[in-house]
Amino acid sequence: MEFTYLCKWHAGTTAESWIGTICPLMPFDCTDYEITSHGSCFYLVIGEHCYSKYIYIPTWNIAMDISSMEDRFWNQEHLMRNHPELSPVDVISIVEALAAIKKHTC
Repeated sequence: MEFTYLCKWHAGTTAESWIGTICPLMPFDCTDYEITSHGSCFYLVIGEHCYSKYIYIPTWNIAMDISSMEDRFWNQEHLMRNHPELSPVDVISIVEALAAIKKHTC
């Protein structure tokens, strides 16, 4: 079942917020999602191995470990450092989507 989530971005003295949409692609499995947020649309795959969780975004050729799904600071810093080609808006959309998925489904 599709659900929405809120994204907030603060850059200096300005703030912006927008709504994203998360659509689970496999209703009984917490692994595959289609995310639409602020003009971007991408697939998000969440996996787990013996040491941590990871994400894979095939649309943008991103694969990386995450701290935990709700650790916004670490995940944002890691995405920005390892994928400077991503806009801040897309980074926030990914990070907030992870936290929303954790809250609503897994």
